[in-house]
Amino acid sequence: MEEEGKLIDGLIINFQTRDRRPRPGLFFIVSGPSGVGKNTLLNYALPRVDGIYYLPSITTRAMRSGETQGAPYFFVTKGDFEALIAAGAFLEWKKIHTGDYYGTHLPTITYALANGYDIITDMDVLGCMEVMERFPENVVSIFIAPPDREELRQRLAGREKDASVVAKRLERVEMEMGYMKKYRHVIVNDDLERAGGELVRILNSYSEHK
Repeated sequence: MEEEGKLIDGLIINFQTRDRRPRPGLFFIVSGPSGVGKNTLLNYALPRVDGIYYLPSITTRAMRSGETQGAPYFFVTKGDFEALIAAGAFLEWKKIHTGDYYGTHLPTITYALANGYDIITDMDVLGCMEVMERFPENVVSIFIAPPDREELRQRLAGREKDASVVAKRLERVEMEMGYMKKYRHVIVNDDLERAGGELVRILNSYSEHK
């Protein structure tokens, strides 16, 4: 099993020239509360669109069964990650309670946008606001909303048995929902086929305007 990754010419995505657009690249950012189904919708949509590259976060955590390099993360050693920090290679990064690092690779983003490649990732609302300020001409923001708060509470309760953890996540939901109006597109995830189809239509609407 592959444990760590090597950068491809300084990037974490192997871009193909056939997907290059005659315009600056677009950065699609999908946000929404925990448990709303962002990854499920991305997994539905990406095989149905052409020329949009998923931007994985870089992490130092171990690769799990069923994962591969770049899906869902780009895996590196802690030494390599800390070297990237020192080189200023992250748009943002964090170290979580397990001691593992997670970060968003800035050189891949800047290369894609400067060279006409479209990329997509999921990101929390605060991170999205920062990226919108940094790349205002390139970001296409998409917010995934739950059909209602009670259904989301049930989803979170199904994931986590600790009621205090569920309560904290629900508090964060209220904060995240407060940013919804700042997004260019909002999709209510009430049904996978319908919401996934809407995400596909949004992504294709930008690809059609090459």
